[in-house]
Amino acid sequence: MTNSEGFDHIALSVPNLDEQVERFTTMLGMVVQRRSEHYALVADPTSGFKIELSEAPGGEAKLLHLGFRSGDVEAEHTALEAAGMTSVHAPHRREMAKMQTAFLREASGLEVQLVKYD
Repeated sequence: MTNSEGFDHIALSVPNLDEQVERFTTMLGMVVQRRSEHYALVADPTSGFKIELSEAPGGEAKLLHLGFRSGDVEAEHTALEAAGMTSVHAPHRREMAKMQTAFLREASGLEVQLVKYD
């Protein structure tokens, strides 16, 4: 990635959000950074590594996307499209998270999120 500033987070869908947050916090020592009814952001207090969790039906956790920090979401989105990735969501603002973001998918189906926080 041309303007990548590093790995930011991994996003998972889980069958029971409350239980998963409880396991990550009590068993693995993570801390809750943000929480709503169907969403949670937990982080490792030592490394800062974040896991974005959303509740979805089904019996198993599933990978949703990998998040990467970007110095320029629009430019990087354009560069990744030119390199062969497919745009899923064009660059846009997510006020709740105070960030500019975009989503792309590579040929294998893996989804990538670009994020630039305020």
